[in-house]
Amino acid sequence: MPHPATLPPFYGTEVSGAAFWPRPGVIDPLVKSLAVGQSHTLFGLRRIGKSSVLAEARRRLEAQGVLVSSVVVEGGSGLEGVFGALLRNLPATDLQTRLLKRLDAATGIAAPVLNGVRGWLKGFGLPVPERDLESYWPAVSRALRAGLAEHPGQIVLMIDELPFLLQNTLAGDGAAGPGRGLAAARAILAELREWRRLKQVSMLVAGSIGLRALALRHHLDPGAFNDMTPIALPPLDAEEARRMVAALAAGAGLAGWTPATTETLLDGLPEFHAGVIQLAFQQVWLRWPMPAEAIRTVLHNHFEPALIQQFFSQFQHRVQREAAPLQAQMVRAIDLAVDAGAAGVPPQAMHDALARPGGEDPAKVVLLLQEEGFLAFDLRAGVLRPACRLVTAWRHATPRPRG
Repeated sequence: MPHPATLPPFYGTEVSGAAFWPRPGVIDPLVKSLAVGQSHTLFGLRRIGKSSVLAEARRRLEAQGVLVSSVVVEGGSGLEGVFGALLRNLPATDLQTRLLKRLDAATGIAAPVLNGVRGWLKGFGLPVPERDLESYWPAVSRALRAGLAEHPGQIVLMIDELPFLLQNTLAGDGAAGPGRGLAAARAILAELREWRRLKQVSMLVAGSIGLRALALRHHLDPGAFNDMTPIALPPLDAEEARRMVAALAAGAGLAGWTPATTETLLDGLPEFHAGVIQLAFQQVWLRWPMPAEAIRTVLHNHFEPALIQQFFSQFQHRVQREAAPLQAQMVRAIDLAVDAGAAGVPPQAMHDALARPGGEDPAKVVLLLQEEGFLAFDLRAGVLRPACRLVTAWRHATPRPRG
């Protein structure tokens, strides 16, 4: 797909179509794969464009006639938070009819639960108490899967921020009773996998928290998504970034914008994620026209504080939510990788540096850091490096004692 000559400046929420900067290396294989029944995960920092990838993939799949239910479940919890949301957003009335028939034919489902689940498909109904839903879920699940299996075409289910929903579900242990939140989270993961076993169903699960890291923390099955292929959303390369900035300038109608202006803007960015470029461009666009030196000043005074608040703070929060001993090991590992630069750190050297009495297993620490977007393993070179330049920029901007 050729890159567009113009792109409307926009930062904040998902975009698709003409407002989406083409990522053919990501979108083309993703759409093709989902359309033939493959499932994928997409995890990474907030504000790098994951939701826009989902929106653009949905737009293209629907243009091919594929049925798509796309939901954001960040504020939900429990079985209803996932499956109720997916069923409420089904756009096909014929599939809804099949599912309703299967539910009506099912036996052993209490009327309040049955009516609640039927309400998901009809767009109304009172919430079903989670305890009741869990009790009757095996019968509900069999009916729903039987209805899905009768659909003649492909069904793509997109679930954004599933890890947050699982966290909300796990946090319900105190109110629901010891272990109930954990049991519900396990049931959600198991049921999603059962749906993916249907040849008609493919799934794209996205989030800003790594699911495998979440599984390690809360004793969930770390293999719950082994049947799904991870996809990455890397930053743009330098040439793509130049084209995007030029298109943004054309889309904003900025007279006097030149290739040299583009270079000045990009020189002030730590990484070329589409969201980072949009955020920086917006600061300059709102104050245009200006000379090159003024662009540097605007980036320093307005872009950098926003970068710290919206991107660097994510790294800070990911470290701080761990217990103090693990925090120290995580910071030590990040320091080693950042200081090593392009040379990287061999895994054995990292293990030796992190091993300490009473500490976490160094292998677990490294796995958590990889899942949370701090470290990446270069298979060819055999070393660990910062996952992206944002990690290095954050570390340099946030001095901390070494572990």
